[in-house]
Amino acid sequence: MKTILIILLITITEVVMSQNYDFENYLYQSYERYKEKSLVNRRFKHSDIVPLINNLKNKSGFKINTVGKSVEGRSLNLITIGKGKIKVFMWSQMHGNEPTATAALFDIFNFINDPANRNFCNSLFEKVTLYFLPMVNPDGAERFRRRNFYDIDLNRDALRQQTPEAIVLKNVFDSLKADFGFNLHDQGHRYSVGNSFRTASISFLAPAYNHQKEFNSVRNNAVKLIGNMYNVLSLYIPGHIAKYDDEHEPRAFGDNFQKWGTSTILIESGGWKDDPERQFIRKLNFIVLLSAFKSIAEENYINTSEKIYDAIPFNDEYIFDMILRNLTMYNGKEKIKVDIAVNRDEFELEKKNKIFYRSQVADLGDLSVFYAYEDYDFDGHTIERAKVYDKKVYSLKELSKLDYSSLYSKGYSTILVNKLPDEKFSECLLNISLKNKIDTTINIGEIANFVIKKNNKIEYMVINGFLYKIDSDRKPEGNGLIIK
Repeated sequence: MKTILIILLITITEVVMSQNYDFENYLYQSYERYKEKSLVNRRFKHSDIVPLINNLKNKSGFKINTVGKSVEGRSLNLITIGKGKIKVFMWSQMHGNEPTATAALFDIFNFINDPANRNFCNSLFEKVTLYFLPMVNPDGAERFRRRNFYDIDLNRDALRQQTPEAIVLKNVFDSLKADFGFNLHDQGHRYSVGNSFRTASISFLAPAYNHQKEFNSVRNNAVKLIGNMYNVLSLYIPGHIAKYDDEHEPRAFGDNFQKWGTSTILIESGGWKDDPERQFIRKLNFIVLLSAFKSIAEENYINTSEKIYDAIPFNDEYIFDMILRNLTMYNGKEKIKVDIAVNRDEFELEKKNKIFYRSQVADLGDLSVFYAYEDYDFDGHTIERAKVYDKKVYSLKELSKLDYSSLYSKGYSTILVNKLPDEKFSECLLNISLKNKIDTTINIGEIANFVIKKNNKIEYMVINGFLYKIDSDRKPEGNGLIIK
């Protein structure tokens, strides 16, 4: 049955893609014209969007209302435009470290304000009124973390209502009684589309309103609209669209908004190769949301087959940041062939205004069913732990004078210092430690510091999960760690 659905989905998609998508292609081609240039990376703060919101007060048609404040007193602002009977409510960044859609909303405001789009917008706003609540969790955004100041997940506070941000979101929802709702999030960049090697760059969900995952007319409208959105995105990222886990979560806003009568659509922005700041994914949000508004206004989603939604594969976890394949690893006299997967987690140091990474060995063995953003075949190579350079103890002032390339070529990933700085990360691609004892085995969960050899000659180093080729002119990427 699933095979039949997939064949049907492909057939329907091919028919739709053969149509003339003038509007979506215009959005795709002209996006840079509307991209809000002041939001240049994912770690923008509440103070970065407040001036943009204030500027909208002077734009025709926009209404701005401060509808509440966060725990730390940052404003939550409802932005309204349109006079149509169909109400569309969207909220973003209830998780503070999920900003992709927030940036896309300001791109949409720029699109609306462009006189070149006046005819489209006038027609749209005769039928639809749009309500935007960007950055629901500004205190979390300030620290680039998921939860709010109280360390509460706002998306698990829809019922108990213990946080001011959740109270505001619920009050706005109650006041609007919107026909459609868009719940805008980011998801981890390592999600795959089913068990494929493709990243789940956008994932959709029409949340279930009960544990039985039943469908009524409210949820079905969300399902049909997602079918249209899927067809649009398939023009640009075919095979990279998934469905989010549909287990009912009784504490979540999306599930309850669906239950309370608003056709609710979850959009999760995921990963794309060579797009760590998710700027391409931001562009996709811009396109698919404007396309959805058009679909709602014209009501062309009504006749969309629900089977399109049914056949979208669920998210799965088949992707790592890096895989080193077909390496020979020695354990005493024995040797085995292994693939090694490495993941890198990012951390922000506000006082340096810079992102640092900490790596770990995520898996090893036969990883032939997995994929990675960085995927290397090292057949014919051996791997072993990198070494600690313990012939001299350095002062912190001497670090900038070290010949790193020479240390790499001899298999050293770590040097000893007489005093450790009060930090967790080294700005150079070299680890710093007071210790000189290091495990010679490679184990899951450990920092990825390796030497890769061919014919007993070092060709590559992996330091804190970053691969560096010996004798390369390319400047090493990444950072080292302070090992305490």
